[in-house]
Amino acid sequence: MPILTTETDFYPENLWDDPPAVACDSASKWWCLHTKPRQEKAVARDLLGARVAFYLPQINNEHRTPQGRKLKSVLPLFTGYLFLKGDDNDRMIAIHGSRIVNVLQVFDQSTLEHDLRGIHKFLSSGLPISAEPRILPGTKVQIRSGPLAGAAGTVVRRGNGDHLVATVQFLSCGASVELQDWQIEPMVKQ
Repeated sequence: MPILTTETDFYPENLWDDPPAVACDSASKWWCLHTKPRQEKAVARDLLGARVAFYLPQINNEHRTPQGRKLKSVLPLFTGYLFLKGDDNDRMIAIHGSRIVNVLQVFDQSTLEHDLRGIHKFLSSGLPISAEPRILPGTKVQIRSGPLAGAAGTVVRRGNGDHLVATVQFLSCGASVELQDWQIEPMVKQ
């Protein structure tokens, strides 16, 4: 299946020029937009139409269907998030629709700008890039869906997938099952 044309991942075109081309007055700053599921590109299109500076890092993804067919797509690097650079008016434009769950204030502007420039440089290199998971080995997780929904365990290794182990502490033994990131979530400490 052919890959769709990649949508604009940042605006304006000179966002990553050195020195920064986007207005750097005291009112202009980075905001992190937390979107509803699968709404990142739609929010980016809305911001592009409103001429509001943004960055939506995207990666190429390739996987196979159960029938073995290759599927290619372009996915956001940070699922559910994109970054807006602007003032309070630009932020209000972004939240005007019904696609934003939350706007996260960025307290360390220079560090975020540095990190985003690094991500942009990685993605512009042309090398194959993959997203690094947030759920690391040793994290206690719970399965979200499927026949094991509600089961809990610990992620023991990363690789082609997560390996979740359900253990009997007393014996220091257990069983493992391979899962994907979308199937598990970190357990909330109580």
